[in-house]
Amino acid sequence: MLDYLLQMPDVYLFLLLSGTSIFVTIIVVFLIRRYIPLELRYKDNPVIGNMSALISIIYGVLVGLTALYLINNISYTGDAVQREANSVANIYRNSTLLKEPAKTRIQASIKKYLTEVINVEWPQMESGQKINKDGDKIIDSIGKELSYYSGINSTELLILHDMFESVRNLYDGRQQRIQMSYSELNPEIWEVILIGTILTIGINYLFGMNFYLHIVTVSAGALMAAAMLFLLLSLDRPFQGDFVIGPDSFKSLLDTVNQDIADTPTQMTK
Repeated sequence: MLDYLLQMPDVYLFLLLSGTSIFVTIIVVFLIRRYIPLELRYKDNPVIGNMSALISIIYGVLVGLTALYLINNISYTGDAVQREANSVANIYRNSTLLKEPAKTRIQASIKKYLTEVINVEWPQMESGQKINKDGDKIIDSIGKELSYYSGINSTELLILHDMFESVRNLYDGRQQRIQMSYSELNPEIWEVILIGTILTIGINYLFGMNFYLHIVTVSAGALMAAAMLFLLLSLDRPFQGDFVIGPDSFKSLLDTVNQDIADTPTQMTK
C-alpha cells in the first residue's frame, strides 16, 4: 500500500489524503450528531478540549521530529550523490593528463559508468528496485587500469595517487547513495503516526458546538493532519516521488564527456 502511494504523483497523493480525511470527517460528524446528544457533548467540552490539546501537542512533536529526521536524510543523500559526481569528475579531469591507451580506456569507463547510473540505476531507485553490481564492476575496471599504468614519472605518480583517492571516494559515495535508496521509515513509526493522526482528528469529533461550525473546524484539523502525512510520505524515500534527488550532476558531467569526445577528432586534425 505504501509503495503504491509513493508511486503516485504528489498532487494526486495530496488530493487523495485530504479528500479522504475530509469525507470521513463529514460522515463521522453526521453520525456523532445523530447518536450523541449535543447537550451531553457540550457539557464535557472543557475535558475534551484539554485532551485534544494534549494529544495535539504530542502528535505535533512526533511529526515534527520525524519530518526533521527525513529532511536530514535527504540532505545527507544529496551530499553523497554530489560527492560521487565530484569523484567521477576528478577521475575524468586527471585522466586527460595520462598517456594513451590508458587515457582512452579510463574515459570510456567513465562514460559507461555515467550512462549506467543515469539510465539504469536511477530508474531502479525511483521504482524501489534492488541496484545491480554493474557500476561496481566499472569502478573496479578503472582501478585495474590505473594499477597497470606503466612508464610513470614523478608528475604522473602524483596524478595516479590523486586518481586512486578519487576512485575510493567514488566507491564510498556510490555505496552511500545505494544504501540511502533503501532508506525508509520503519512500519512501527508509521503505526504510531497513524494512531496519533486518528486520535488528533477523532477527539475533535466529540466537541459540542454548532453543527456547521463543527464540520468546518474538524475538517480543518483533518486537512492539516492529511498535509502532515503527505509531507512525511513525500520525504520518506529520497529517490521516489516528484520532489526527489535527481541525476542532474551526472547528466551535466556526461554532457561534458560527450562534448570532449566529439571535439577530440577536431583537435587532432588541427
